Amino acid sequence: MQSVICFFKEEFMGFFKRFFIFIVFASNAFALEFYVNSGRENGSNFAVLSILDSNPFLCTQTLNRESEVDLIVCEFDVKLASRFSRSDTLFFNILPEILDNKFLLKVTTKNNKKMRLFNTEFDLNSKTPIPQERNPISKRWQIIGYEGELPFFDDTSSIGLNFPISFNDSVDYPKIGALDYKMQPMSSDVGLDKDYFLKIQSFMSRKSYEEALSAIDEMSALYPDSIFKRDVLYYKILALEGTSTNDDLDDVISLAKMWLSAYPTDIHVSEILYVIAKSYARMQFFEEAFYYYNQLFKEYKGDKFELLARLEYGKNLYSRGDRKTVLEMYQSVLDETQDIDIASLASLLLAEYYKNTGNKNLAQEYLLSILKANPNYYLDDIPKYYPMLQEWAESQIFQAPAEIGEAMLSKIDKDSSLYIDMLKDVSQWYDNAGNFEKAHKYYKELLGLDFNEEEKDKIRVLDDALLLKYDEDNATKRIEHYDYVMKEYKGKEEAKKALEKKLDTLYDLKKYNEIFNMRNELDSNNTKLLEAVGELVKDSIKSDNCKEVSFYGNLYGGLIPVFGDDSLTLFDCLYKEQQYQSAQQIALREVESTKDKDNKEKWLYRLAWVEYKLQNYPKASLASRDVVTMSKDSKYDDAAWILFMSLVQQDRMREAFDVFPTLESKLKDSENMIEVYRVMLLDSLDKKDDTATKIYANKLISLQDKYKKYEYSPWVELSLVEVLNREDKFKESLELMDSAILHADSANDKIQIYYLMGYLNTKLGNMPEAIESYSKCEAVNGVSAWKNLCIDAKKLLMQENNTQSGE
Repeated sequence: MQSVICFFKEEFMGFFKRFFIFIVFASNAFALEFYVNSGRENGSNFAVLSILDSNPFLCTQTLNRESEVDLIVCEFDVKLASRFSRSDTLFFNILPEILDNKFLLKVTTKNNKKMRLFNTEFDLNSKTPIPQERNPISKRWQIIGYEGELPFFDDTSSIGLNFPISFNDSVDYPKIGALDYKMQPMSSDVGLDKDYFLKIQSFMSRKSYEEALSAIDEMSALYPDSIFKRDVLYYKILALEGTSTNDDLDDVISLAKMWLSAYPTDIHVSEILYVIAKSYARMQFFEEAFYYYNQLFKEYKGDKFELLARLEYGKNLYSRGDRKTVLEMYQSVLDETQDIDIASLASLLLAEYYKNTGNKNLAQEYLLSILKANPNYYLDDIPKYYPMLQEWAESQIFQAPAEIGEAMLSKIDKDSSLYIDMLKDVSQWYDNAGNFEKAHKYYKELLGLDFNEEEKDKIRVLDDALLLKYDEDNATKRIEHYDYVMKEYKGKEEAKKALEKKLDTLYDLKKYNEIFNMRNELDSNNTKLLEAVGELVKDSIKSDNCKEVSFYGNLYGGLIPVFGDDSLTLFDCLYKEQQYQSAQQIALREVESTKDKDNKEKWLYRLAWVEYKLQNYPKASLASRDVVTMSKDSKYDDAAWILFMSLVQQDRMREAFDVFPTLESKLKDSENMIEVYRVMLLDSLDKKDDTATKIYANKLISLQDKYKKYEYSPWVELSLVEVLNREDKFKESLELMDSAILHADSANDKIQIYYLMGYLNTKLGNMPEAIESYSKCEAVNGVSAWKNLCIDAKKLLMQENNTQSGE
């Protein structure tokens, strides 16, 4: 599937104005970009539209009667592209179009402007700087828009030689070596400022920012015009950011902005933009921060600092409550980056995200993936990441902190006080994670070290109670023992382990209700609790108790381990009881896990309905389209209705209308078609298509009569009457109004209908009936412009009758 993404940006550079339009087509080998530069030459405006593609393409121009170019068409081979709107600039109208499976860009001029087409494919830096021929196709074209005379061009014929020139690959062209920032040859003898610069580089590499700032100030005083000025200022920005508090970030931002103005093409621009954005975010000026983040997102896609900006911006969004977008941003960086440290940071943020949203298993997977792929990420900065592990353990996540902490222990001197503290944590983390073998190993190592005896006693108690063994065969006595441990060690790890063993015992005894009644003491994703709930759900299904099924389902949703037909029944009960979010969890789980085509149809169909009920229309349209495409089972015919209505809700009307013939053939006179014909009627009214209006209005009226549902009356009758009146079919209109008045609830509707009945009777020469209709209109309690028309029309008719009687 192809997609189109359009970005628009205006940028002022002195007296030049640049208007960028980037269009990217996501397909296997199609990437198109075009942009406009504009300026002034000799008092006249001009513009240059550049069009670039990864593959050569054809551009042609058409002349008008005055021999001026009035149309340029560029043609690209692409099977499908999503619909997008035209673009206008000061000089050009740019119209994208799909024709015969080709993508066309049609360019015309505006307001009596002129334009010319130029092939700019050859590269002056290549080994063949003078082209030998002009190709009809090119990867690069330029269109010049101008007023009056073509700018910068001299049409005078050359009197020199005009023939192709070939260059031998062995020819060595003259070289002048490296250039400085002023584009002048740079001497290898750069002066004593080099030593300062190297010293500053050394400080920065060690993150010794204070020393770096002192050296920068000294160098700036001694060598204000140093060739390294740009790089020194760059280092100063980074050093200032590294030492600044939130109160003095203004200095960082001011210097960074000045640096950007002075060196807008430097290779470090993306990093400086990132520094500015981060600084604004630290100051909680999020709109200003977003401006610079957005500049990175648009102009430096895929750059190291654009990826870091995505992560940093995601953290800002997360702190402000936007969770869905944040997850997508973190994941996109992890998918796109080739930098192991950026991938590690993205994984760490994803781990934090899943930890905070309660998905502890996935959170630990991301933490451990860093340890596996890039262990030095943790080990090179233990003072930073050890406290993080402690925070994770406080969130009841133990396995990953234990493994990472274990790796850190191998890097710490055993004589360090930090070693004992970390060893205590790692042993208890393994204990809490259920890895009793390693927990016991590290408890024993701790007991062999020299530290506080009171602390040692606590470790000894933990080690003694580690496995919480109790070899009693009698289940009742085992439960009593676990209850005793839970009471004696309330709030301690022994109590937690005893609780888990008690749950195991109750489950073995099939006392599922007792486990369920303990749910307030347990995490919602406790395995034994969920297994017990699964058994209770199965029992409720067997007894055909749908309300009880939905009760359990609404509490635990997709976490309940029931599958096959039981899972279908669980979903259907939840849907019946309007517990749509829980039903959605189950449908998503089943759609992702099932491989069987028939099951896939069942669950996609159910997912489509529940997404539609939750007003997740893009997801509803995706699921329903899959059902319509893959299913031949008539019981899923109304998936076409979901697809149609979901597309309508997204204002994707053209796609919806493409689905309409299939929908009409499958559902025919179904009650659901009432809503479909309402949509089609609205469209025909909007297009002022009288023929379509009559068709869909009559179909809608017919279905309303069939199902005795008049939710769109009298609007539909009034819409049809307008068309019939234009065709002078007054009798048919009057019959419609006789029906419509039966379904008019509001005073305004009744007034309007009575007025039209009076009007139609007048047209048909039924004057007494017309006066009667106007009288009924006048009698309705309410104020309306239609009512005033009724009163005036009635007076006029009565005057005419009196005049005729007098004659």
